[in-house]
Order: sequence, then structure tokens, then C-alpha cells
Amino acid sequence: MRLKTLISCEALQARVAELAQEISEKEKVEVLVGVLTGSFIFVADLARAMRLADLRIQFVRASSYGNGTEHSSFSVNGLEDLDIAGKNVLLVDDIFDTGHTLKNLAEEISRRGAASVRTCALLDKPSRREVDFAVDYAGFTIENRFVVGYGLDYAGKYRALPEIACLCDGENSKKEK
Repeated sequence: MRLKTLISCEALQARVAELAQEISEKEKVEVLVGVLTGSFIFVADLARAMRLADLRIQFVRASSYGNGTEHSSFSVNGLEDLDIAGKNVLLVDDIFDTGHTLKNLAEEISRRGAASVRTCALLDKPSRREVDFAVDYAGFTIENRFVVGYGLDYAGKYRALPEIACLCDGENSKKEK
């Protein structure tokens, strides 16, 4: 396998700063909820760039696939102890692809009484969309490629890369999921 850089470290940092400014100008975010594990670096950089000293940050683990590859169920861990009733929540994920996870998680946060729920994803893969749901803020739109770096992994590896890269095997790119 070889890595091919798709989004440089400099481009990531510039876009995160732009997103932070845009979100801060339009939203009164009180709680930032990050979806583990791929979003952890993006969440940290975004939260620091938003410069909200009283911002609460919570991470959740969400699954929309159960034990198979087809959408069959949704489960979330980590919201149990979070007081989001009446709060403005920004839900942050690494990749917005099929849409199941963000849609279901946004609905669950709303059911728990949040005043508002906005969504943000670092990467948007519109070719993979399976549900009628739109993310409020997106960092980059990409093709359907398996990507790593900046928190995203392949078999637990490559999360610490400072850029987003595609895993390539010769001329062929691996497809995600």
C-alpha cells in the first residue's frame, strides 16, 4: 500500500479556521459533540479555533450498521451523562457519507431536548448518500475513496498523519466500506 496526499496539512488547518469562524458567526454553540473515533483531531482543532472558553465537549460512539454491512440498527454510547436539554449543540463527525449516523445521532440529540442541533463533518462524500439529510457545515467534498490521516484510520493505523491521504494499491484506490 502507498499513500497519496489528498488534502494537505496546511489546507486542513486553513479550512478548520474558516469553519470555526463561520460557525461562530452563525451559531451560539454551547455543547460540541464529537463522534469517535475518527473525528477526535478535527474536534480538538475546531474547538480551539472557535475560542469559546465555556464550550462543553463530549464524545460519543455511534453505530448505524450493527454487525453487518447493511444499515440495520442504530446505537449510541456517551450521551447518558450529558446535560443537553435546552442547549445549542454542534454535532461533529469525520465523514458524512451514507448519512445514517449523523441523521440518527442528530435525531437522538433532539429527542433529548437540545434547543438546536447543527451538524459539521470534515469530509463529505455525496456519492455515498443513502438518506435525505444535509450536513450544516462541511470541510471538504471528496470522491468515494478510502482515506486516512487526521484522525481517520485503516486497521488502527495512520490516524496521526497530519494530512488526509488515500490508501492506494498500485493504480487502484480502495473503496470505503
